[in-house]
Amino acid sequence: MWAHIGRGGLFVFWVLRRLRSASVGRMAASLAFTTLLGIVPLFTVALAVVARFPVFDRGLDALEPFLVKFLLPDSSSAVRHYLAEFTTKAAGVQGIGTVFLIITALLLVAQMEREINAIWGIYEARSLPRRIVMYALGFVAVPAMVGGAVYLTSWAIEQSIAAVPSVSQALSLLVQPVEIAIATLALTMLYKLVPARRVPMRDALIGALLAATVFELAKLGFKFYIRQVPTYRVVYGALAALPLFLIWIYVSWIILLLGAAVTATLAERGGKARKRRRHA
Repeated sequence: MWAHIGRGGLFVFWVLRRLRSASVGRMAASLAFTTLLGIVPLFTVALAVVARFPVFDRGLDALEPFLVKFLLPDSSSAVRHYLAEFTTKAAGVQGIGTVFLIITALLLVAQMEREINAIWGIYEARSLPRRIVMYALGFVAVPAMVGGAVYLTSWAIEQSIAAVPSVSQALSLLVQPVEIAIATLALTMLYKLVPARRVPMRDALIGALLAATVFELAKLGFKFYIRQVPTYRVVYGALAALPLFLIWIYVSWIILLLGAAVTATLAERGGKARKRRRHA
């Protein structure tokens, strides 16, 4: 047992060392600022691209509210309202405005790719054709897959409630596990596809499950803090939603990068173990 605890402690040390060497605080702060500028264009471009495929219509309708609910604590209703309003207005932009939206969205995705690769210790950019393929998958496959999962899950729950109304309370207990499962699916794709090297699916899945679980716990903690400690509302008044939104985005990037570090450490240690076995 002590050997397992020792190995677990050593693994945590490796993950923390990787995060420290990559300056994860600076990374998260930079990504939070870029997210503030790029989240509306990113939502607009991703939803517009997926909307080109009629087969994904129902999944798209389910995906949009899920994303907003997952990315923002439910106490930030003002931010969610403005985000939805800005995204709707941005969808009507044409011409040069559309080009600007696409470039802004790509800048956010490119920075995320660069920082996740830095977690892996990879500083060489992919070739342009490979980046185009990866971005296409990111803007089409992942939203469509997550949207489909959200839609099918919602449909299954609705059908169960309609068939047996008494189970509605029991099914409500499944909401958080389902959200974690869907987030794990999306993050697994992210950790698998973004690094410019081969990533074992098992390692990406473990990192994604950890990050998705920590996301859910962080959401609960953030909601509790906002409700029980009204400091920001007292100091900032009507503007309180903005600093709270920025803090949440910063925390979210810390968690996402933590999952990337866990995935990278698992892959690195697994690779070294395989080399030792080959030379044994």
